[in-house]
Amino acid sequence: MNELDAMARLTAGADMHTTHSDPDRLVRSLRLIDGPMGVTGELLDERDVSLLAPSGIALAATWNRETVRAVGELLGEQAAARDVDVLLGPNLNLSRSPAGGRNFEHFGEDPYLAGTLGAAWITGVQSKGVAACAKHLVCNDTEAGRHGYDVQVDEQTLHEVYLAPFAAAARAGVWAMMAAYNKVNGRHCAEHSKLLTRILRDRWDWDGVVMSDWFGTHSTVGSLAAGLDLEMPGPARHLGPAAAAAVRAGDASATALKRSVDRLALLSHRTSGRTSRERPDAAARRLLHEAAADSFVLLKNDGAVLPLPGDTSVAVIGPNAADPAYQGGTFARIALSPEARPPLAALRETLGPRVVAHEPGAPSDPRVPSLLPLAPRATDSPDQPGFTVTYHRVDSDGAVTQPLATDTRATGTLVWFTELPGIGTLADLPAGSGGLVRVSCLLTPETDGTYDFHFAGTGDVRLSIDGREVGRGGSRALPADVMGALLRGDVTRVSVELAAGRQVRVDFEMHFDGGGRAQGIQFGGRPAVPSDLAERAVRAARAADTAIVFAGVTPDSSLESQDRDALALPTAQTDLIEHVCAANPRTVVVVNAPFAVDMPWADRAAAVLLSWFPGQEYGPALADVLTGALEPGGRLPITLAREDRDHAVTSTAPSADGRLAYSEGVLVGYRHFDTLRRTPRFCFGHGLGYADVRWRAAHLHADPTGRRLAHVGVTLGCEPGQGGKEVVQVYVAPLTETGEPEPGRPEQQLAGFAAVHIAPGEERRVDIPLDIRDLSVWDTRAGGWRPRTGRWEIRLARSSRDVFHRFRVYVDQEGRLRTGPTG
Repeated sequence: MNELDAMARLTAGADMHTTHSDPDRLVRSLRLIDGPMGVTGELLDERDVSLLAPSGIALAATWNRETVRAVGELLGEQAAARDVDVLLGPNLNLSRSPAGGRNFEHFGEDPYLAGTLGAAWITGVQSKGVAACAKHLVCNDTEAGRHGYDVQVDEQTLHEVYLAPFAAAARAGVWAMMAAYNKVNGRHCAEHSKLLTRILRDRWDWDGVVMSDWFGTHSTVGSLAAGLDLEMPGPARHLGPAAAAAVRAGDASATALKRSVDRLALLSHRTSGRTSRERPDAAARRLLHEAAADSFVLLKNDGAVLPLPGDTSVAVIGPNAADPAYQGGTFARIALSPEARPPLAALRETLGPRVVAHEPGAPSDPRVPSLLPLAPRATDSPDQPGFTVTYHRVDSDGAVTQPLATDTRATGTLVWFTELPGIGTLADLPAGSGGLVRVSCLLTPETDGTYDFHFAGTGDVRLSIDGREVGRGGSRALPADVMGALLRGDVTRVSVELAAGRQVRVDFEMHFDGGGRAQGIQFGGRPAVPSDLAERAVRAARAADTAIVFAGVTPDSSLESQDRDALALPTAQTDLIEHVCAANPRTVVVVNAPFAVDMPWADRAAAVLLSWFPGQEYGPALADVLTGALEPGGRLPITLAREDRDHAVTSTAPSADGRLAYSEGVLVGYRHFDTLRRTPRFCFGHGLGYADVRWRAAHLHADPTGRRLAHVGVTLGCEPGQGGKEVVQVYVAPLTETGEPEPGRPEQQLAGFAAVHIAPGEERRVDIPLDIRDLSVWDTRAGGWRPRTGRWEIRLARSSRDVFHRFRVYVDQEGRLRTGPTG
């Protein structure tokens, strides 16, 4: 292979998860695995168990750099132990709209918070010799139409809001970034030379690798010229050999190709020193336990109903008590340890007989309910729980082979990328042929009645009971966005009458065509929902001292390629909360959801706690917080509105011509609420704890070293009794010469914060540095940042709406901070 071909070969992946090697250029084959909640398995196999950390939004709710860095270190350790070179995370897009399908991965709605905590996660991962890959550059903030929409955004908004977290990642030294699927101002991000070269490489002086999102390239010349280094996955489509051909034809630059190879060699070198030492499992679980507790946001606590008194009886109510959502439903989902304990089990272990009742109260509402609670058994080994899966080829005449491979699985979601066991590589199947996957199990119903079976797939799916076909669904059509289609395909539901104690055989068969990138099937079922769930729950609530309602969503509420169409909890859950609050004035509502949800019932609950998608240690961590063994340490990284219409962005749908206008400009999240004087239900930065922390003297002083603009802070004192956590927040507000908010600018924006743990009786001084960048704006005409001269107000606050002290200052023409009569 000549030099040009050898270099070009490195610019495209070898397969779904690895790159090519070239010993002559000191480039190793790199293994790239999805994150960011953990280290996923390459095959999305439920048997490939990994640690499951709190989601990005949960980590953002900690407002704690140390916690987030520690979680990053833990995931870096596990990645290194599994020979992973690049962990695909963090997701540094922003929660521009509460409807965003992947908001659970984001670090909230504020660019400063997202960038600061994203950088902490990156630093933790990379301290173990594993590259973090910040994604998705840029403006892939919602999912609907992500492959085609064209974000229209002005330069000031782009730099001050959406690029800011990526700039923080670059300053933190992230080793890789991923270009988004979408376009920005007319160009695909993977072909956007302004983003990938003029901003990343020239302005930010960043030397890392830029890779495409999976199947996210569109051309050869445009990608190379823009500065894309690596096309994923393999085999090559637009780079690799096509890049060499473009250079030979004079259409692409050999210099640009050489630069990409040099950056890939640098990434290979940086990840060559990773260590495979992992901490003991107990230590890892303890860290995830504490991180989850640090993320829980106590929104209200009337009458100090929490922590639970030592002698109180408790009724545990709601579908998410026994069947919680630990994570989202994307391809980055983690195979959860079977030892993970849901809240119900953890509370029973902690409280013992004080848990006097458990009632679901309302049905869980997953897109495809799990069959596992019905105790399915494999057909080829009836003593083994789970499903028998057989793989067959189908020739052009429709003849089906005998099983070419057999497996036993324990999940209702099966996905295969590029090849299937026994069948082989999808792309290599002869024209007109295809495959068949049969999933079979034995069920013995416990009760007579109607059972609902649900299924979807990327082929034609048939459901048979005891050999009799009872339903068809699925679709052989594979759209360009196959990744999203696997998750959001239309679900068919079939109702079947079954008799208690009578065993039946259930078969799901999927016929699919050859070619394509992937195939998948989802299947499940459950008994019909009883009609008296709510009544039983209300009776249990009345009989207990305290009722705890576990409401929330299912994992498939958060998907790739799909945004939410409603912000409300399911109606049955909303009604349940209202009825239980009316039955018991000491009702605690725990909301297991990773995004803004409507809470019209919040005023009637005694306490409300938001628990996000909190990872594998959810149950034990929540039990500790509810009983007071741990502090609910979280503060909101998003704004919770009183009405849906109060949000800056309610629709995520592109226009008919594919454009998605960011017309709200810099007024995202709380900036929108504050500037337009809209009152949220719970504001950005809000959260309560159990400790009685008093704010005392505020201070502001110049940095004597000259390295920072100033330091601002407060002295905290914790009253005797219980220690806890406080988050000191700093907001900066531009003012006119008459002291009014500056027109056209946000009312205020976050410029600093510090999470502080304080012991009973302790007094602590908290200092938060400010830089001139914190008091600067993007100058579109000059194409850079400039200090915004004039009057400012620096606000020390517990939240965006709870300000403790205000300092009036003045920034002069030299970018110096002045106080006193001119401030």
